[in-house]
Amino acid sequence: MTPPSPFVMCDNLVKIYKVVDLEVVALQGLDLEVAPGEMIALVGPSGAGKSTLLNVIGGLDIPSAGSVQVAGWDLLQMKPRDRIRYKQKVVGFAWQQPSRNLLPYLNTRENVELPMMLSKVPGNQKKKRAMNLLDVVGLADRANFRPDQLSGGQQQRAALAVALANNPPLFLGDELTGQIDSHSASQVYQALRQINEAFNTTIILVTHDALVSSLVDRVVAIRDGRTSTEIRRKRDKSSGDIHEEEWIILDQVGRLQLPKPYIEKLSMQDRVKVRLEQDHVQIWPQSKVRDFIRLGAPEITKFSYRGKKIAPSDGAAVTIGDLWRTFKLGSEQIHAVRDISLNIPSGKMVLIKGRSGSGKTTLLNLIAGLDEPTKGSIKITGRSIAKLTPADKVALHRREIGFIYQTFGLLPFLSVKENVEIPLRLIHASRNHRNTRVTEVLALVGLSKRAKHRTYELSGGEQQRVAIARALVNRPSLILADEPTGQLDSATGASIIQLLRDIVTYTGVTVIVASHDANVAKVADVVYELKDGQLRTNNQPPLQPDFAGNVMVNS
Repeated sequence: MTPPSPFVMCDNLVKIYKVVDLEVVALQGLDLEVAPGEMIALVGPSGAGKSTLLNVIGGLDIPSAGSVQVAGWDLLQMKPRDRIRYKQKVVGFAWQQPSRNLLPYLNTRENVELPMMLSKVPGNQKKKRAMNLLDVVGLADRANFRPDQLSGGQQQRAALAVALANNPPLFLGDELTGQIDSHSASQVYQALRQINEAFNTTIILVTHDALVSSLVDRVVAIRDGRTSTEIRRKRDKSSGDIHEEEWIILDQVGRLQLPKPYIEKLSMQDRVKVRLEQDHVQIWPQSKVRDFIRLGAPEITKFSYRGKKIAPSDGAAVTIGDLWRTFKLGSEQIHAVRDISLNIPSGKMVLIKGRSGSGKTTLLNLIAGLDEPTKGSIKITGRSIAKLTPADKVALHRREIGFIYQTFGLLPFLSVKENVEIPLRLIHASRNHRNTRVTEVLALVGLSKRAKHRTYELSGGEQQRVAIARALVNRPSLILADEPTGQLDSATGASIIQLLRDIVTYTGVTVIVASHDANVAKVADVVYELKDGQLRTNNQPPLQPDFAGNVMVNS
């Protein structure tokens, strides 16, 4: 039986970004074929080219060379009018940031109806399909809510419904689980699987999530702008068992990329010897002398703190009393935070966890003074936020608090270096001090070589690391981090978590993290859990001295 023609075919695809005299090669001769109705995941480290490939397939970017065809459409030869029709009829796209799919002044149902309105779907059909999609993603009861009234996870599920509004034959998803807890992620991807099976929708997902990788038919790894390996899965219809095989991709000119673990295990470097046997090929490393190289993201250097360590305080870094935050929607009241009282100790790493919509981000905004409580009090190092003058509150934000947002909040017209030094410019720091501090923090997050790049030239993971560097640059006494690892691969995320842990240990700064990441709980000193806006648990793990006499969390 002749296999069906590929629904998506990329042949020797190249994408080069140019800024003045600098060239960044995002895709380097990439080959990929996706069959009709196939559901695949693209994986790889930050900066590998995954999101760039998705943008090219989605018609949002034009490659520098090669060819890409989707359902008979030639994306290189496509005219502007045809490109609009292609994006409107053929492809649905959900991004890493759900705000890109949602208009803030429309409610959830109206956002889902908007693509159908542009396609001139009759009104009764629009509303019926919109409500069906919202029911699939578990947001039927939030149909009349605007995006700013939804949690990050709920916004991502709403974005998924918007992308599927016109029932496109191709769906592209970029890190859909980046801002969703594991329970919500499971619901979203089960819904995608149902849509794939019911409508034969071809689905391509960029992800670092192991849960997603286990649900798709094929996992394709991308490294350095090329496809390197893939895992193919077959389901036994009678027993339901899944059989999988891992393959290395051989391109048209005979190039292949050995899996990174193999290279590192055998310390392969520069060149290898190849021997042809009767039915296979042997590859021998040049030397076995080198030490084993750790698998994972580039090592991030230890936090370098040259200032005086903050002395431990007997008082709390943050004191919260009888705190409520209620939002009104017509006659309905939504209690995002309900009667929370707690004392967050100074000099500790504190985790606030809970499912999407539990109130974590709202609580962080209240602590930061970015939102005002309906009732209750908040004190930072003994100072009541409610009693601060506007000027004092600005000074608090600029000098005492570092922010790491769920979305990056970077200025696209500035370079990485310029984005990071903004907090220093706001306090009129000298040029020498700015240059020194920016160099230090970019080294901490592994982005020294990206200092002159614009943010749109970075991957999602690299952009989040820029945001973390910006939060650290003023050496604040309190850092508030909203899902700092939500858009990072596991290896980079683990490095960032350890970096935050080191900041607490070496500087005495208080770090409050709102996160779903289980790895944060392993290193946190104090863990609070929220459910429906209420405090459920207050867990302080036992502390043990390490071999050097330092205090470490017992994980």
